[in-house]
Amino acid sequence: MTEVEQAKKWLSDADAVIVTAGNGFAQEEGLDILSEENFDNNFGEIAEKYDVHTIGDALDKKFDSWGEQWAFWSELINQYTLNYVPSENMGNLKKLLDDKQYFIATSTFAHYFENSGFNPNRIFNVFGDWTTMQCSSGVNHGQKSDIEVVKSFIKAKGAGPDLESLVPKCEICNSEMEIHMPLNAHFFPDTDANARLRWFLTANEDKKVVVLELGVDETSPQLLDPMISLVDQFLNWHYITVDLKKEDLPDNIQKKSAVLNSDVHSLLKQLTE
Repeated sequence: MTEVEQAKKWLSDADAVIVTAGNGFAQEEGLDILSEENFDNNFGEIAEKYDVHTIGDALDKKFDSWGEQWAFWSELINQYTLNYVPSENMGNLKKLLDDKQYFIATSTFAHYFENSGFNPNRIFNVFGDWTTMQCSSGVNHGQKSDIEVVKSFIKAKGAGPDLESLVPKCEICNSEMEIHMPLNAHFFPDTDANARLRWFLTANEDKKVVVLELGVDETSPQLLDPMISLVDQFLNWHYITVDLKKEDLPDNIQKKSAVLNSDVHSLLKQLTE
């Protein structure tokens, strides 16, 4: 039996599937946070002014004003999320999970899974979600959608209004709001989604479970080691990966794993054929 055939059998027999999706998956969906060429072409003024040349570096940079910061964030969110069209990958993943209990843990932060029709109560955005915002004061005053703010900034582009007047403020303390991502020590993870994931894991400890890893690398260790440890711990759990090699996995779970020499797009296509 080939690795792909084994993976398909485990998925067919599974009571539940846990999908882990990282930067490799986001890149398949069009968001490459490490591409210097794309960033310099799309955000040349920002690149020159702040000497940042990738989306990842720019997200870590504090701009001179909140208006400029939100104008940049809005361009990103508009380009990569509001104009996002669900891909063939998403269609194949939905087909794969159609009759399964599932949970998605992802570091992609661009709202791809929600925009593709997956149950938002079955998604944990480990690194936040830039379609929501939080107070920048360092106090957790909750999160709320920033979509209308983004639309206001996009509409105002080139129109000449005072961008500072469009900056959203916290309804509780009047501090500026920032996108809900780990840009600084103020980041508050989504504890509700985290709790739902933990309950899902607990409820399926003794069932047949497949962890389907899609584009996870060392930038998202939260999605690697803990999941491998769970597969090791529970007898009926299996692991499918396109990013790791057999020797990267602990000896005692190598027989419980399918390591596929593929990419995310090809893998999802093969698994749904």
